[in-house]
Amino acid sequence: MTEYWVSQGNKWCDFCKIYISNNPLSIRTHELGQRHKDNVSKRLATMRKESAAKEKQQKEAARALKAIEAKAKQSYQKDLASFERINDPSAELEPNKKSTDDAQSSSATKSGDGVASSSKGGAAPGRVVSTPLNPTRAVKGAPSSIAVNKRKRDDGKTKVISKEETEALKAREAARKRMEEREKPFMGLYKSY
Repeated sequence: MTEYWVSQGNKWCDFCKIYISNNPLSIRTHELGQRHKDNVSKRLATMRKESAAKEKQQKEAARALKAIEAKAKQSYQKDLASFERINDPSAELEPNKKSTDDAQSSSATKSGDGVASSSKGGAAPGRVVSTPLNPTRAVKGAPSSIAVNKRKRDDGKTKVISKEETEALKAREAARKRMEEREKPFMGLYKSY
């Protein structure tokens, strides 16, 4: 059988980014050279820096994650405490809250047969404000001094509305009511259980 001649080829030095001839003498000579040694030390230094930076970044991420978890746990505990306080009927009421609850129960509307009907959800959660929000406005429904220049029709004419507009207004109102019903449990004001 005939043997074919094969070229010896070149070897790639990854540190120096050059080709050297692929024989032991050339490889050893290159690896003992100053340029190769400098490139190896540079590569090792960059690898150390990168690993230190990566480790530092991982520590910072772990520290930030711990802080986030601690804040979340604290917020969760606070929510649990407020939920228990609101839903615990045996908890003692504050004097102000007791008086507002008495006022609410006494102001329950009476139906035609004389039976008092209370509101659907019971007492409102949270503090009940007994003083009016705007002390300068004594009568409910009285016009505010701020809202004097509102645009209204004085001539008494009603605006002509097309059939399409009335249908659109009805659809908008129905959508608003559906949205309110859907979002009631999320408001925290209504008991969903």
